[in-house]
Amino acid sequence: MDIKYDDLELMELFYSEGQSLTGNIEDGDILYRRSNENFKLTMFIYTYEQRINIFLQYKEMDMISIELKDVSSLQKADHYLKIYRNDQEVGNICFGENFLISIED
Repeated sequence: MDIKYDDLELMELFYSEGQSLTGNIEDGDILYRRSNENFKLTMFIYTYEQRINIFLQYKEMDMISIELKDVSSLQKADHYLKIYRNDQEVGNICFGENFLISIED
């Protein structure tokens, strides 16, 4: 099993390409980052483990750290990244003026 997502959709939300954690993009361990004023959002995708880690910092201080397991897909909807487990939405990240993270795990 793996996490289904569209690289181009994630690039639109994070304003950059994902970076491999190991130097081999094919191994599925990918890092995405985006900064917004004093906030920094970081998301690690472990594709084949079906796991993601989300971190939010404010002025270099950790604010939120979330690990979600059994993630089946990530989908862009307007300025949201929706997180699914078995076709049921378990959370989302809003990429607006501020980052808003909502998890119903």
